[in-house]
Amino acid sequence: MKKRILASVGLVLCAAAFLVWVALPSKAGGLREFSLRSLKGEFVFALDGFTVQGASGNQPFAWAGKEIYDGAGHVEGVFTASYNGQITRRTYTGTYTVNPDGSGSTTLTDSGGEVSHFDIFIQEGGREVSYVATDPGVVSAGYERRRN
Repeated sequence: MKKRILASVGLVLCAAAFLVWVALPSKAGGLREFSLRSLKGEFVFALDGFTVQGASGNQPFAWAGKEIYDGAGHVEGVFTASYNGQITRRTYTGTYTVNPDGSGSTTLTDSGGEVSHFDIFIQEGGREVSYVATDPGVVSAGYERRRN
């Protein structure tokens, strides 16, 4: 009887150790939790897409610029945009959120008063971010990379 109890306890301990080994991330490339601090520094970006204009067709656009995340939920930047061939230069400020899995969102207000929303996805180490516009009628996605 005592041997069965010891064998059962040993089996349970082995199973628990295996589950901990599988579930816990490794320090060398495993998953880790992300936070606002995961985005800090200067990033350069480019994106393109179009706005849905209904019966009149779609209006293409392209942006390029740089932005600075402060590691505490605030972002500011500058960009040049081409809207259907018309060039616009603006600055912007905004806020961002980061979930433990590296997903998050940004809300940006530019110097012309336009507000844009994006879902973001942070690469391990915070060097690259992919994003997609979430405003109705806008089809756009892009990437950005940390410069420093």
